[in-house]
Amino acid sequence: MRKFRGLIVTVLIWVALTLVLGAFFAMRGDLEQADLIASGLYMLFLLILIPTALPLHSYLLETLLVLYALTLGVVDVAAYLKMSHPVLDVLSPLMLNPFQGLFYLQSMDSFGLGRFAVHAVIGCFAAFLCLAAGVGACMVQPREWD
Repeated sequence: MRKFRGLIVTVLIWVALTLVLGAFFAMRGDLEQADLIASGLYMLFLLILIPTALPLHSYLLETLLVLYALTLGVVDVAAYLKMSHPVLDVLSPLMLNPFQGLFYLQSMDSFGLGRFAVHAVIGCFAAFLCLAAGVGACMVQPREWD
């Protein structure tokens, strides 16, 4: 069990942060610049998880990140296309709520980003996260006592 302590703590922090951020955006009605910053910090947190798994020697954390990124990309495309399926109806709020702050860019007139561009940013981030976590999984070295 000692071997998996770092992984368990990291995954619990990840799940807690995802749920707290999802609840934060669910309670707020209008989007502000603080929401954009919160979504950006969440994206940075996901990217920081990749090098965190290297000293933990955790293939599982990297694999979970790859699966999360793949699911995020699929749910993002399905949300953009407004598809309806029972699984998508459950996964969409869980996966996309932490990224709701990015839709603040859509309301700003200076950028002129539409709904497609915001979903494209989320999709490109999901693709980059998947690729980076896959590379990170290749770089994880096994423990010496395993």
